[in-house]
Amino acid sequence: MESLDRIQTLAAIEAFDPAAYAMELASELGPAATLGELEQRDAQLARALVEIDDTMARVMRLRLEHAADGMAAQTRRVFASTIASYAGKLDLLEDRVRSTRVAEPIVQAVLAAARATLALRDALRGSALTLVQSLAAAAIPDADRQARDPQLDDAQRKKWSQVRRDLEVLAVDPERIRVAPMAARIAAWPEQLDEPAAKPDVTFADMIELD
Repeated sequence: MESLDRIQTLAAIEAFDPAAYAMELASELGPAATLGELEQRDAQLARALVEIDDTMARVMRLRLEHAADGMAAQTRRVFASTIASYAGKLDLLEDRVRSTRVAEPIVQAVLAAARATLALRDALRGSALTLVQSLAAAAIPDADRQARDPQLDDAQRKKWSQVRRDLEVLAVDPERIRVAPMAARIAAWPEQLDEPAAKPDVTFADMIELD
């Protein structure tokens, strides 16, 4: 994604706008009416989460190069490349930084860089995961309609039933998008043939119109 690719300097980090990123991500997603389109969109969103973590590793590296140049370059690279693993575990990061026996100002500089980087990661992931949820919820009714459509053959209806169940999970737990590609997640659901949608009762007025 272009906005993430442009983060190559400290100035670019400071100028980065998470809200603009969210809009860019949404604009890059194509329509998703068919199963193939749903799978393509799913892959785009899963890839966005990977790209966020890759970018945060670069952000952390840039910050450490500036604020913790007293730490060995190889050690900085290790902490930068693994920054995502310290989300919610800054105490563990602190222990590991201290184990390198650097001076206290460097310890604090690393922790400050980590806090800022993980806060940015949370903002970007929040945007992406909210998009996963909202798009999944919006796609559920159509998947359910096709799963119950008697004009489709049983194989198609079973497939759409699996799709609907997967979308229902994503609408509640968007992190599941990273478990496996959509095709694999769908295949893991047991096959079931959902009951066709109930036909509305025919009224006396309807019978008159038929005549």
